[in-house]
Amino acid sequence: MKRIFSLLILFLSLLGVQAAEIQKSLADSMYAAGKYEQAITLYQKILQQGDNATIYYNLGNAYYRLHDMGHAILNYERAANREPGDADIRFNLALARSKTVDKIESNDGFFLVYWFRSFLNSMNTDQWGRLSIGAFVFMLSGVLVYVFGRRLLFRKIGFFAAVVMFFLTFVFNIFAYLQRKQYLDNTHAVVMETSRIKSSPAASGTVLFSLHEGTKVKILDNSMRDWVEIKISDGKTGWMQKTDMEII
Repeated sequence: MKRIFSLLILFLSLLGVQAAEIQKSLADSMYAAGKYEQAITLYQKILQQGDNATIYYNLGNAYYRLHDMGHAILNYERAANREPGDADIRFNLALARSKTVDKIESNDGFFLVYWFRSFLNSMNTDQWGRLSIGAFVFMLSGVLVYVFGRRLLFRKIGFFAAVVMFFLTFVFNIFAYLQRKQYLDNTHAVVMETSRIKSSPAASGTVLFSLHEGTKVKILDNSMRDWVEIKISDGKTGWMQKTDMEII
């Protein structure tokens, strides 16, 4: 009985995977035919079954074709969080951002910070994790050579190799942790329509500046019911209505 039940679960799982593949093929066909609204509906149904960087990317492309830059950037950002090293996602995200109204210069211009973030985003969490495992295996190999090697030269090579691989194992684990933290981060959002940023969380607050569709913001305070305190890349802060944004 247990075996039949296990086979039934496996069959249903395979059926679900096959259904998702059929839906994706149909959505891709709709996209290729220029029926972007229908493609969007199908891509969104697929995403109800779980996160998928490729589907978010395709969804962003469909919104881009409809000149809906807010939703295009939102989905490109979600795809980039899951596959940060994908060049196509990064390129299309940059292209969509170039179409937005707000051109905000980042005040974080130190080149070492930019280089580190670019290097960190060259791979996702799983890839950094696999590198860490590989480095750990090589470290153990170095230890074995050091302990059991008969020649002094081989023992020295094994020792230094083990030290280097230990360091890389530690570094790759840190990178995997940072990528995971970035993936789970829900403190960033995309502006979905023109929003007036206020000095306080109230309609009567002074208007500080305006943000337009597609601009990315960092959430500083989300404790209010209808308002959220945000920060943009040039350091400016203010309050905007929650209905004007969508969490990445």
